[in-house]
Amino acid sequence: MDTSLYIDNAYGITLGLFRTTGTADTDLYAPEQDAGSRTGKPDTNGYLIQADWTPYANTPRADNPWVNLRLGIQYTGYNRFNGAKNNYDGFGRDAKDNNTVMLFSWLVF
Repeated sequence: MDTSLYIDNAYGITLGLFRTTGTADTDLYAPEQDAGSRTGKPDTNGYLIQADWTPYANTPRADNPWVNLRLGIQYTGYNRFNGAKNNYDGFGRDAKDNNTVMLFSWLVF
């Protein structure tokens, strides 16, 4: 679930929640460093926060490809990963160790 707010069609903030669940399967979700699951479950949840800027959002010339440029930053945080908050893979890795920051730009034409 995501929700976004844009001001002046140029400045945006997006907040989101995500959750994945499933039944335990130790063959499919076996303990493995980094990507494995100590519990055998795929259960994952977290949130994302994104801020972005569309610098030419209010430019009247639609034939200019830079009108559709967007720049932003996104943070993804994990509360639970592969069935656990702490030591989810059986090798000491915690869910928060997967938190990421991404800088991005896109151009739509």
